[in-house]
Amino acid sequence: MRKIIPVLAIMIVLAGCKRAEQKAGDTTTAADGSTAQAETTAPEETSTGIDVGSVMPVYTAMNLDGTSFELASKRDKVVLLNLWATWCGPCRSEIPELQRIHDQYAARGFEVIGVSVDEGDVESVKDFLTERNVTYPQVLDPQGSLANILQTSVLPTTVLVDGKGKILWKKYGAIEANDTELKAVLDKAL
Repeated sequence: MRKIIPVLAIMIVLAGCKRAEQKAGDTTTAADGSTAQAETTAPEETSTGIDVGSVMPVYTAMNLDGTSFELASKRDKVVLLNLWATWCGPCRSEIPELQRIHDQYAARGFEVIGVSVDEGDVESVKDFLTERNVTYPQVLDPQGSLANILQTSVLPTTVLVDGKGKILWKKYGAIEANDTELKAVLDKAL
């Protein structure tokens, strides 16, 4: 019962607090209501922030093996941070596409990193990933630090960060198979 109450609280917060935080880029809305924001040709920003064009704030979490994860250590790669949970239906549906993208672009200096907000047992997250043959790296963030940084209550939320830490693209909602906007931004970044 103790584990169910925090999960229910998170679900209520996530369901009731969708935000529309779009400033620095073009926003597109899909038929399912999800939104994506892509980089525009606006002047380059160097300030830290959460908008496309800003430098991603400092983010740390814990790898599945218990070691520390620091986003800054990935500055040699283009990184797709995907905020998700095992109990989130749209999160589950996008996993095959995230795996495909990771496999397709990994040799070019790209990495998908899953950021699980699941609370509790790390073994349940590991089992979930093993059952679905997920091979891209995962970190645990049960406190929702990345959600707080990105000021979002939407799961999944995904952000693409280049090798300099600049946010290139954001999406609130599941990534659909063969997302042409994401592919265009990735091809340009790599």
